[in-house]
Amino acid sequence: MKDSSKQGPTIDRLKVATRLIEIPIETPREMEERLVRLGYRGQKQARQAVCVFAYRHLQRLRRVFLQEIARESLPPREHLLLAGPSGCGKTYLAESLFRNMLGLPCAVVDITQFSEVGYHGEDVVTLLSRLYEAAGDDLDWASTGLIILDEFDKLASRSLPGRFAGGPSKDVSGAGVQRELLTLLSGRAAEFPVRAPGRPGWGPRLTMPLDNLAFVACGAFSGLSCAAPTDKPIGFHANKIEGSAFRASYSDQVDTQAFVRFGLMPELMGRMRVVPFEPLPADVMRSILEDNALPRYVAEFSCEGIGLVVENCVKDAIIRRALKDQV
Repeated sequence: MKDSSKQGPTIDRLKVATRLIEIPIETPREMEERLVRLGYRGQKQARQAVCVFAYRHLQRLRRVFLQEIARESLPPREHLLLAGPSGCGKTYLAESLFRNMLGLPCAVVDITQFSEVGYHGEDVVTLLSRLYEAAGDDLDWASTGLIILDEFDKLASRSLPGRFAGGPSKDVSGAGVQRELLTLLSGRAAEFPVRAPGRPGWGPRLTMPLDNLAFVACGAFSGLSCAAPTDKPIGFHANKIEGSAFRASYSDQVDTQAFVRFGLMPELMGRMRVVPFEPLPADVMRSILEDNALPRYVAEFSCEGIGLVVENCVKDAIIRRALKDQV
């Protein structure tokens, strides 16, 4: 990867401003209410925190591209780490809010397929390639978007004390990918390849400004308790730990050192704000099932001329299974 500390290319301010004007100005509360109307259930405190992040990101863009306020006079760009059990709605919240609701350029990527430059796997810099494609090959618009990094906990480095439940975490792409990511989270610009039309592999390289780009990392952090001292609660002042998944409470403060002990670089954690997600309770699971999931299957069966009826006992069994899967 090229040195990303250099000054980035000039962005077409008018082009970006035209796009931003099309996005309605909403308060974080209005964003959250619209999320609920669109079907997102549960995680009230987490969705409030992410809506505040989305509001600040949009307002920062408006100040830079509409009001032409000097970027140097604004707070630095912010990144999020959404931590909580699998299946509790982390990635779905980020994708629903940023891509589907706000219409910002958004690339959702499984980070486990990437590796440090020189090793087998995709180079981290191709994250920018994914975002560029998601923005319709519009470099200026892509540079204002978000990259959602799924399975982020799988980057915990084997060279650090962190361990997953059942074995050590993966490397080479652990510490190496973290170092590569750090240059994107803190740099000014980076070169990335674009796909060559009609040919396999990558073609020419472009340079993307990074000053307005945000990252949202999502991870379950299974086995986080193994990375914490035995005389202290993990990450957040502890709720009861059941199984191997990360558990947290919003009434407690984040201890980012727990994530460092888990195997994430302190420099990386220093650039991320942790938002904890809690396991979804049975009543929220039922609401998701009845309001979001089942109507789609009912509609599919109806297209075949079949009336689908799901008894309460079947719903209860589905919910019990879903509760067990939150690990």
